[in-house]
Amino acid sequence: MPRSFPFLTSHPGIGCALLSLLPWATAAQEPALLPASSAEEGTRLSPYFYVGKIYTYVNETEVTMTIPTPDGAEAKRQVNMSQQARLETSARDAGLAGTRVDASTERLQFSITIPGQEMKYDSDDDATKDSPLGRHFEGARKRSVILLLDETPRIVSAEESGGGGPATPMPGMPDFGPDELQQLVSNLLQGFPPDPVEPGSEWTQKGERSLGDYGAMDFEIAYRYEGDETIEGADCAVIHFTGKMKGDVAVTGQEGQSGKLGFEVTGLTGRLVFDKLRRTVRESTQTVEMKIEVPSSDPARPGTLRLPMQQKVSVKLISLGEAAPSN
Repeated sequence: MPRSFPFLTSHPGIGCALLSLLPWATAAQEPALLPASSAEEGTRLSPYFYVGKIYTYVNETEVTMTIPTPDGAEAKRQVNMSQQARLETSARDAGLAGTRVDASTERLQFSITIPGQEMKYDSDDDATKDSPLGRHFEGARKRSVILLLDETPRIVSAEESGGGGPATPMPGMPDFGPDELQQLVSNLLQGFPPDPVEPGSEWTQKGERSLGDYGAMDFEIAYRYEGDETIEGADCAVIHFTGKMKGDVAVTGQEGQSGKLGFEVTGLTGRLVFDKLRRTVRESTQTVEMKIEVPSSDPARPGTLRLPMQQKVSVKLISLGEAAPSN
């Protein structure tokens, strides 16, 4: 069953659909890899989740959209999200190679700001849990996902666990539950070259990413290994990337309206810091500038509106510890 998305120009959760979909846009299942160098020597930048660890990441996203107002002016709508995710690893069953990752949300903060109104949710603040927004996220936060990764590593299966609340009072809002936890793990494994590289090496990932019932997206991301830095005593590779994306997303409004949301990324830049010893992403940042085509909800302005949107995403490893031994 496809998720329902509101029309972005008429719902206070403007931009939320892109929060859920855009991280997948840079994650190709079978990317075309074009290493710039064929040198046999170098460093293999290969991510991996080691068994018996607890990885704690904070994933923060800010989305800002500028929309026209009835008086001909412009107004900004902003969505902020902060998710603290716990990724506990163990061995796969039956002696299979790879890792099991139990992913859950330890803390979730979410806010929507529009002219004259602000809505907030904080999983650590009981005062924010009784609103429709709070009830929506309380159910989602209690859901988790069990991911099985092969030795590549690549996610080969996902199984939801945990109990959810009643049907959401805010259809169209992202959940930040199992789907988003799986996206986080997937993104931590993406963007790395298949061969050893040295500072100055470049490679590209490009292709089409299916969004299932929502549509598809063409993307091309260029990466460059800028060099090494010592961060908190760790030897890290620093990678910069730029890219472009374009596609259409199917949307369903609260009243049952359906249509297509077309968007084109006009600028994508980012920085990735990879811990070479621990084989994990320590931090990454990404800024996306895009134009979104949405159906107009203003009878005086029928047709399609082309609206600017900016998304800033950061992911940071805040702790890496040992998991409790299993009985």
